[in-house]
This record gives sequence, C-alpha cells and structure tokens, in this order.
Amino acid sequence: MTNDAINNWIEKAKQSEVASAAETGIKVIKRVPSQSRGNMIMEIAEKLRPWLAKMFEGVRDENGMLVQPARIRGIALNVAQDIVAEQNNKAANA
Repeated sequence: MTNDAINNWIEKAKQSEVASAAETGIKVIKRVPSQSRGNMIMEIAEKLRPWLAKMFEGVRDENGMLVQPARIRGIALNVAQDIVAEQNNKAANA
C-alpha cells in the first residue's frame, strides 16, 4: 500500500516537472549514452543470427552433423566484429 502511494507521488512529481518545463519553454534533452564496441558487436550479431540460422537450416558440416546454433552464433559474432572494425577504420581514415 505504501509503495503505491510513493509511486503515485513520484509520477505526479515527474508530470509536474514536464508541465512546468513546457510552460516556461524549457526543453528537456536526454543524453544518449554511447555504446561500447562490445555492445555494438553483440547488437549486430543478434540481428544477424536469425538470418544466418535460416541460411544454415538443414546444412551439415564436414562430419555430417547439422550445423549447431552455437556455431551459427559464433559466425554471427565474427561477422559483426568485422563490420564494427571496418566502420572504425573508415571513421579513423576519414
């Protein structure tokens, strides 16, 4: 019960801050934290992984085993690492 009261109070305080800022013409700007290189690699790899999983569906490796999800994830991470490294090199040379 007390948590609800505190949460309501916090919400009202946030709303009053936004309303008073809008009345005075003050714009609230959020700072977006820059992503680290590792976070960018993971984000790109997670976007590549479903596409690679479809591409390797039903494909067998040199031992006749189906390509495992861990191997697909490793491929996605390697590709993402190369993409980020290439982008960093382009930015450094520009």
